[in-house]
Amino acid sequence: MYKKILAPAKTNLIKLFIMTSLLCSNIYAIDKITIGTIDYEPKEKIKKFRTLADYLEEKLKNENIKFNVEIPANIQNAVKFINNNKLDIYIDSVYPTILVQQQTGLTIACKRWKKGQKGYKSVIFTKKESSINSINDLKGKTIAFEDEFSTSGFYIPKIDIEKRGLKLSNDDAPEYIKYLYARSEKNSAAWVLFGKVDASATDDGTFNDFDKNLFKIIYKSKLIPRHLVSFSKRIDKKLRDKIVEILFAMEKDPEGSKVLKKFSKTKRFSPLSKEDMKLIQGL
Repeated sequence: MYKKILAPAKTNLIKLFIMTSLLCSNIYAIDKITIGTIDYEPKEKIKKFRTLADYLEEKLKNENIKFNVEIPANIQNAVKFINNNKLDIYIDSVYPTILVQQQTGLTIACKRWKKGQKGYKSVIFTKKESSINSINDLKGKTIAFEDEFSTSGFYIPKIDIEKRGLKLSNDDAPEYIKYLYARSEKNSAAWVLFGKVDASATDDGTFNDFDKNLFKIIYKSKLIPRHLVSFSKRIDKKLRDKIVEILFAMEKDPEGSKVLKKFSKTKRFSPLSKEDMKLIQGL
């Protein structure tokens, strides 16, 4: 008799437990997402990315998803973190993103207008009075790149130099273009000005801060997206689309606007244009 009375009650409790569990869980079957970028000195980047992570966590609070921040020191660590499910949303410039994507299968989803910029252009410049007036004139000369992972200060100009049949090499041959890494914007300008190199590569925004009476541009690239937002394979399309939707809406949300400003003066997140995709796919 007791069994007949208790059985339905037990069944109802089980049903209630299952329903409660479903309501408390999220529909994306993931409870933690890590967002970040690459930086040799992560302290400041962690602070800025934490602001964005907290905003996304608040917007997805009904899904019980927590957001962490991870700032690997280099490309190799970023690849390792992504492949080991320790980094899920990667935000960086075009060249590092492509390098990481090739080894992880990242999905590039949209772009970030960092420091208010939709995009920028790579430029090569020389001294104002220099006889160098085009990339072809660099044969037998020396150029300074920013560093080996810079999109505008290395990768884009390197590709366009090589497309013209020229070769970058520090071997002693008159047909080669020798190269150095300046490591800073100040060095890029100073090395040209004082003759350590014949030309330097940087972005147009940086060049605009230089004295135009001292330098001239001999090459300018097409517009390059300022930053890309990419997702690891661990984030399925449904969740990826939801997060991108939140990013796109930030500029219209008063709290979102504050977060964007703190996030290196980001103006907005926006879709990739056909021109953006063409440039990325051609690299």
